[in-house]
Amino acid sequence: MSDIHPTAIIKDGAVIGADCKIGPNCIVGSNVVLGDRVELVSNVVIDGKTTIGDDSVVYPFAVLGVMSQDLKWQDESTMTGLRIGKRCKIREYVTIHSGTPASTGTEIGDDCQIMVNAHVGHDCKIGNSVVMSNLVQVAGHVEVEDFAILSGGVMVLQFVRVGRNAFVAAMSGVGDDVLPYAIYEGAGGRAVYRTINRVGLMRHGFTNEDMHAIYEVYSAVFRGTDGTVEDRLNRIRKEVKNNKYAMDAIDFIENRSKRGIGKSKHAE
Repeated sequence: MSDIHPTAIIKDGAVIGADCKIGPNCIVGSNVVLGDRVELVSNVVIDGKTTIGDDSVVYPFAVLGVMSQDLKWQDESTMTGLRIGKRCKIREYVTIHSGTPASTGTEIGDDCQIMVNAHVGHDCKIGNSVVMSNLVQVAGHVEVEDFAILSGGVMVLQFVRVGRNAFVAAMSGVGDDVLPYAIYEGAGGRAVYRTINRVGLMRHGFTNEDMHAIYEVYSAVFRGTDGTVEDRLNRIRKEVKNNKYAMDAIDFIENRSKRGIGKSKHAE
């Protein structure tokens, strides 16, 4: 049986899972579905076609699933909703907006941590185990792949893709796609490729051979001088073809990146 504070407002039609905790002054809209053991600490607003997975926790003053700020779509009945996965932690003052008819909805994967004052715009696709630190601002239609980390104050432009296991340093502006397995930094300016994310990759069990293969791909892209980038990728592909991570990096560059991967700064 769920524990619902008497000051909470649960609108007719909302679906509340087993053993949920809904604290003081929370408002849960009529189209909201909460999984089992979801906790809304206090003063949380959840509206729209929003689903939150089992064991997730939402902290005070978060606002989730409300209508998009996209001025092309201002009919609330057409919003495509928000889906948040299992075991997520949504911290204080986070805002995540509903998707629009331009997509199937805004999506947050499992095991994500979205920290204080972060914003995720409409129609974003956020993977599993993504960390967004305080004050991260993600515009609409952004895609963030699994295990990526966005440090404090990072700002991400519309339609950017951030690759899996990437790390974006604090106070960076992200206008180009971010390569998987890489560190990008901007220090108050536009984020550029720095090197591979060695520490993060080691924490996730990548071998020295994996990291070397990824490094060779990015060295060919950013440091090579012979032929075009396409030529260099074709050559390095033959050397790393048996490493799935290096091949994934090549696939990102050739097929998944739409905005381009930008420049390198002090690449090792």
